[in-house]
Amino acid sequence: MKPLRLAAIIAAALLITLIARWPLSWTTHWLPGSLQCETPAGSVWRGRCAALKVGRLRLGETSWQLHPLAVLRGALAATVQSHQGTERLRADIELHLGGQRIARNVEAELRLGEGLLQQNAMGLGGQLHLQLPLLELDERIVRAIEGTITVRQLSQGMNRTTPLGDFELTFPPGSLHGNLRDLGGPLGVTGTLTLTDEPGYVVEGFVTTRAGTPQALARSISLLGTPDAAGRRPFSLAGTY
Repeated sequence: MKPLRLAAIIAAALLITLIARWPLSWTTHWLPGSLQCETPAGSVWRGRCAALKVGRLRLGETSWQLHPLAVLRGALAATVQSHQGTERLRADIELHLGGQRIARNVEAELRLGEGLLQQNAMGLGGQLHLQLPLLELDERIVRAIEGTITVRQLSQGMNRTTPLGDFELTFPPGSLHGNLRDLGGPLGVTGTLTLTDEPGYVVEGFVTTRAGTPQALARSISLLGTPDAAGRRPFSLAGTY
């Protein structure tokens, strides 16, 4: 083998090795101000931040592994894991140039009104569990969702002192209409939650009080109108996000 060719092969091998092991710490100073990584470790391809901040969102300790072959499909793909205190989040994420974001195999344990959801809890508290095989967003509009969202110890009011119970929301494949039901607590609830293009949501269903329903909560439910023969009152709620 000619020396020049051998030198070219060695140089190419060194370059590939450098790119594959490019230290994350060499890259953080190029990040925009809205993206901050504390104590970077590992490489760009497989890295970790002791704390990661994305805009106003603080993700805590976060690690990832990039999947380079996704570039052939015009996407940036990675498996991401994050935890902060008792909160944890794991997902396989794809970001596309047109603003489309796809998350698969989403598993999360989050606290409403705290940590990651401190700004978006709408005055509610509780433990949120996500098990979503698929979540597809176009900017902020949900285009597809599949799986189960469970809320335990849901509460509202000042200091979240009014208990509402445990609830489950299930989205079947190919539908933006989730089935809502209670899993126990002071209220009996059945209904649906529909995601809209505003982006927003519409919740419709029936609610009943139980023997252990706090009086203040029972009075609020009574304002929904006359119950049917089964003691159910219809309710409807809509909003945007």
